[in-house]
Amino acid sequence: MSRSSQATSFFDFLICQNQHNTSYHLFRLAPLADEVFTPVPLGIDAAFDPTYRMAQVGGYLLQWSPILQQDNTPGYKFKLMEFNPDTSDPLNGEAVQSGFWKKTKFWGNYRDHYSFDPNEDLHLDLTPIGSFVLNMIPAEGRGTFELWNFDPQPSSPGNADPLPAPYTGQGGFPLIKKGHTLIPVGNYVLDRLPDGKHFRLWSFDPQMHPPLALPAVQEGRWDNIDERHQLTAIGGHILDWQPEEGSYRLWKLDPEHKDVLIGPVREGRLPEGIGPGSVLTGFQPRIPVQEKFSGTPGTMDFMRSKIKHVVYYMVESRSFDNVCGWLYENGDAGCHYVGSQEPFDGASTDHFNLDGDRKVYVSKYQDGKLSDQWDLKILNQDPFHDTSDNLQQMFAEDPGYWGLAKPDMGGFILNNVNPQVMETFGPEQLPILNGLAKHFGISDRWFCSIPGGTDVNRAFSVTGSAFDKLGTWEGGNAYAYWPKYPHRQSIWKVLWSHGVTDWKIYNSVLWENCIFTYQLYLQGQIPSVDANHTKFLADIEQFKQDALSGNLPAFSFLEPVWIAPSGATSYHPGADIVPAERALNEIYEAIKSGPGWEETLLVITFDKNNGIYDHVAPPYAKKPWPNDINNGFSYDLMGPRVPTIMVSPWIKEHTVFRAEGDIPFDSTSFAATLLKWFGVPRNLWGLGDRMDIAPTFEAVLQVPASAPRKDAPTLTPPYDKSFPKGATS
Repeated sequence: MSRSSQATSFFDFLICQNQHNTSYHLFRLAPLADEVFTPVPLGIDAAFDPTYRMAQVGGYLLQWSPILQQDNTPGYKFKLMEFNPDTSDPLNGEAVQSGFWKKTKFWGNYRDHYSFDPNEDLHLDLTPIGSFVLNMIPAEGRGTFELWNFDPQPSSPGNADPLPAPYTGQGGFPLIKKGHTLIPVGNYVLDRLPDGKHFRLWSFDPQMHPPLALPAVQEGRWDNIDERHQLTAIGGHILDWQPEEGSYRLWKLDPEHKDVLIGPVREGRLPEGIGPGSVLTGFQPRIPVQEKFSGTPGTMDFMRSKIKHVVYYMVESRSFDNVCGWLYENGDAGCHYVGSQEPFDGASTDHFNLDGDRKVYVSKYQDGKLSDQWDLKILNQDPFHDTSDNLQQMFAEDPGYWGLAKPDMGGFILNNVNPQVMETFGPEQLPILNGLAKHFGISDRWFCSIPGGTDVNRAFSVTGSAFDKLGTWEGGNAYAYWPKYPHRQSIWKVLWSHGVTDWKIYNSVLWENCIFTYQLYLQGQIPSVDANHTKFLADIEQFKQDALSGNLPAFSFLEPVWIAPSGATSYHPGADIVPAERALNEIYEAIKSGPGWEETLLVITFDKNNGIYDHVAPPYAKKPWPNDINNGFSYDLMGPRVPTIMVSPWIKEHTVFRAEGDIPFDSTSFAATLLKWFGVPRNLWGLGDRMDIAPTFEAVLQVPASAPRKDAPTLTPPYDKSFPKGATS
């Protein structure tokens, strides 16, 4: 296959300023194409001040001046703009925000300089990293830094400051100082030392102070790169170019390789226009839909062309075997498999755990039947489900997790001292969950992101990690003050930083007087959202109205009613499960009955298995952040399976979907799919290494492009003793 046939219609861009005059050049960069650099025609009057610096932040281009005086105040002019390479003068487009930064914003009010270098204050050194901006004031000894929050305020263009406040306070790097060059690539920052040959690779972690914290991920010396070579990041590549010789090499960054740079993947002569005196800046725009694939089921372009609304409903605390294990008990001959062709991997009465010397086999609660003589409530106590408990449940025998053994799934009763963890519900008892799974699609290879509880697994689903924490912090001061401290960013911050504002969180009940998801995973990250949060938060009844009226946002995140003695809709153990089924059916019916049904994908998943038995051994996984470790656990093992159900008229009936390749789905797969669906380049997510390799599930949409299905079923919720047939509450 030729490089041309592998190339796509999506390009990174390379901006080339000339330090000696106002001319500039623009190139499309396509590493797989026959021509790596393609000049972009500019207007005859295209020009840009060579004293200004620029860099991509999120989905925008930030430009700032050298130090100057405005009203007798030293500082810097800035302009934040959307970069449009199709215009005649892309560097002079309309500003989203523009204004003036006082010098004291970055240097502080109490200190006028950080070294005795007379040229220290002649430039502002800003390094954008994902949705943040790192300010460096380098000196011979102390490398002073401050991490700034980025908020483009795309809904309110004008003169707002896109760096409204520090995210972490000012401090000093122990090893990064004058003469170092910081090159951000994905979740990492390549630190090139003054001699041009030595390097360190840092993990960028916005919740740490400093955000480039020891130990370095890699450090070493290049044998084939020296002070003659310039290095510029472009997407996931490093362009290594020699302006005097007119040559280039293009490298891929691999954090696990001792040299960090692998390749070169391409090399050759620099295009005309790049040479001595050039300053290069890379830019990655949002990825457009490729029309040639938009009619091909199973592709991301098909999903992007057919789906305009994604609804994510994460409920609570059930394993796959426990609630969906008997979906195809009587045979799966009619199933449509996506990803692999292995038979449906459901529950079996052959599976067991030991209760002392007695084997306790998987069984169906009340033979899987409905009745007004009993309640649909298996467990009389909440199973243990912290990480230490999960590991004991998954490894009944030594050497266990610390010996890198395969989980034997034999310790559920041992840990809980409760044989009820082996009981399951049948499809008749949970007809909404199982009905949607059968009429649309379900994955039997979707795992918890971590063997652990609610907060850490939900964190993985919307941030890509557990914040280097174990357990939960959903009460008291830990919960109340959580938004006051810096944390790794969420998918909402990534979307916001790329100009995507069409989303909303719908809650069913307050938790500790707060909206749980907003409190733990969003508040404190986007100042302009915090100042007007009611625009992005609503209750579940509003969601139903929005669905029925055709007013859903592009992305809806739904919360259930959390665990309660009665009335919980979260499926959590400890409460009757009938209200959860009724609530799910109401959500489905609202979407199905609204005008957006054919353009909506409903994703239903569970955050964790909650200490309830599942027979499939979870796999070891990519560590989300290089330096994460807590109580001996390195976040490199998934937790047990949970059901994930996809509902859309573009999904074939009886679909069972799995990920392609060796990495199975976990909750990071939802966030990865969502961001791809929005067209955000993966290299700009900044959500950690697990998220970067998460498989995505666009292949579940397999109905031919000619027309969606017209046979959406009407389902009947279950009943029991406490919630009789025909009762509405």
